[in-house]
Amino acid sequence: RAELHVKSGIKVQDFPGPQSVVIFGQGGMRYDDPASFAASLLNEILGGGRFSARLMTEVREKRGLTYGIGTGLASYDHAEALMGQFQASNDKVAEAIDVIKAEWAKIATGDVTEDELKNAKTFMTGSYPLRFDGNGTIASILVGMQIMGLPSDYPKTRNARVEAVTMADVKRVAARLFKPDDLNFIVVGQPVGVSANE
Repeated sequence: RAELHVKSGIKVQDFPGPQSVVIFGQGGMRYDDPASFAASLLNEILGGGRFSARLMTEVREKRGLTYGIGTGLASYDHAEALMGQFQASNDKVAEAIDVIKAEWAKIATGDVTEDELKNAKTFMTGSYPLRFDGNGTIASILVGMQIMGLPSDYPKTRNARVEAVTMADVKRVAARLFKPDDLNFIVVGQPVGVSANE
């Protein structure tokens, strides 16, 4: 498997309309990496599925730049990625990008609080059992586990592995995972004050 290498920059694809769609990201981490649970917690803190995630707080709640924003770790056949997406009015895209860059650089330093880590663990462990809500869903999860090569006891051990992540783990993995110099943005729209610099 190859590591995904991207360089920081912004690419703008002109498309008429009142809003722009922005996808951003960098290389990620393999799901079978021993640090993957710390990486998942860091992703949850930065841009996961909660309204209290940093990007939702900074980009939506404090500044009203978008209705929603999120990030996720993805594992592909030949590389891994840490990616996010949002939509914003063309006049708000530039500020949103600046906020995302700042938050990316901040979390890369390991600047995470005990409360953030505790809350992310609570969300990840509490929401996991809710996935097993029907035969079709369970079958899909089991097939996904087989494809990924996860052991058959993964559903029983997964939450304990999340809980075992320490603050020291989070700080170490943050420095390894988040690479502000590799953060790349692709903007589709007509953003004001945003120019391609690839």
